[in-house]
Amino acid sequence: MKRKNVMRILSVAAAVLLVGCGGGNSKGSDAKSEDGTDAVSKSQTSKEEGEVKIPIIITTGANDAMDIQMKEVVEDFNEEYKGKYQMEVEYLAGAADDYRSKLKMLNASNSLPALIQVGPEPAFYDLLVENERLVDVAPYLEKDPEWKGQLMPQGIETFTREDGKMYQIPTAGLQLSGMYYNKELFAEAGIETFPETWEDFWNACDKLKEANIPALSLHTTETAWCPMLLATAYLGGTEEGQKFMTQQFPDNFDNPEFKKAVEILKKQFDYTTSDAVGGTYALAANNFFSGNTAMIANGPWMMSSLTDADYAPEGFADKVGYAKYPGDVMIGSMEQSSWCITTDYGQDVIDGAIAFMKYYTRPVYSTKRAVEAGELSSVVDFPQEEYDKLIPPMKNCVDASSDVKTVLPSYQTKWDPVSQNDVFGREIPNLVSGSISVDDFVQLMNEGAAQYKQDIE
Repeated sequence: MKRKNVMRILSVAAAVLLVGCGGGNSKGSDAKSEDGTDAVSKSQTSKEEGEVKIPIIITTGANDAMDIQMKEVVEDFNEEYKGKYQMEVEYLAGAADDYRSKLKMLNASNSLPALIQVGPEPAFYDLLVENERLVDVAPYLEKDPEWKGQLMPQGIETFTREDGKMYQIPTAGLQLSGMYYNKELFAEAGIETFPETWEDFWNACDKLKEANIPALSLHTTETAWCPMLLATAYLGGTEEGQKFMTQQFPDNFDNPEFKKAVEILKKQFDYTTSDAVGGTYALAANNFFSGNTAMIANGPWMMSSLTDADYAPEGFADKVGYAKYPGDVMIGSMEQSSWCITTDYGQDVIDGAIAFMKYYTRPVYSTKRAVEAGELSSVVDFPQEEYDKLIPPMKNCVDASSDVKTVLPSYQTKWDPVSQNDVFGREIPNLVSGSISVDDFVQLMNEGAAQYKQDIE
């Protein structure tokens, strides 16, 4: 077994990952199924030959390993449950932003799919809970101890609210993001190993720049995912920064730790490509796959693209390493990959969605997600024979995730949508160009947070 001591590491990180979760308002439905679980009176079940159709959306535009694996589970489930349940899939040719936009549009017309992911949109999740749009899955877990035992205890603790309800289904594993790096480009610049400290990291960026190699794949759209991962990773280096990252929807970004993170955000653009400002994630990823840049911050879900001829040249995966961020930090949120069941359907669809989630979290699929997408489990072993088959960067990912000092939650699951979607998209290019200062950016973040609070009052 090569999983090492993932549980130990996650326990060390629990104070960062779990603090501040489980609160908020919730209103339960008065209707109950015969199980005693929440039900709704309306039903939009579509049946063919007695099958219950369970709507779901799966994105296809980013070659995400989790989406690829979900498609496989859907196909297996539909075959095994033929005649009783069938997942009715809408394949969305887009990435995370497109998916979230689609959900918001469907929510406005009370026509959400039966199963949705809202982890990276905490404000949207809170809205759904407040409006009684999500099913409380806690009674289902209590009724099935075997299923409950396949899920991460940390996730169960995180998602159980103060009133005992649970609207997000815990996963069996956790994906931790770090840094992909091109070992050949490192060698060209005279860099032998991935830097472990921030001082060595910037020295490496300088060496790459001197060798005329853009160090970092960056972009400014889509909440500036790649550069923001690296910027927020800095916050894991201090107790104050870690504490700041536990806050849900902070209303004051004016602190030394966040200001330094903004400085790091700006500094990255001294070491990137000319198309980074205004660019998309897809462009940043392509720059890395094409060998134009030496590093990109991202999670293990990108691993599948390293061996896909549509994205990377043959043999590219052998040139790539995967490492923790400087300071022995990685980033991961259980909310990122958790699923919710909506109340837009009748009890038959809800029961089918529960059946699918039990199927999805079977140990055989949890192991596959670990192998193919780096979703490492604290309850399902990672066999040595599977580890031996992994491509080199995925082995690096397993090793790093099993021995990391600090795990921070993703900023996308913590900060309000106005700051992320409006301030980031509009002001990061201005920050990079020098049109606004770090202090100006911090003030704009505070104004965005205030605007969000005003909007929801």
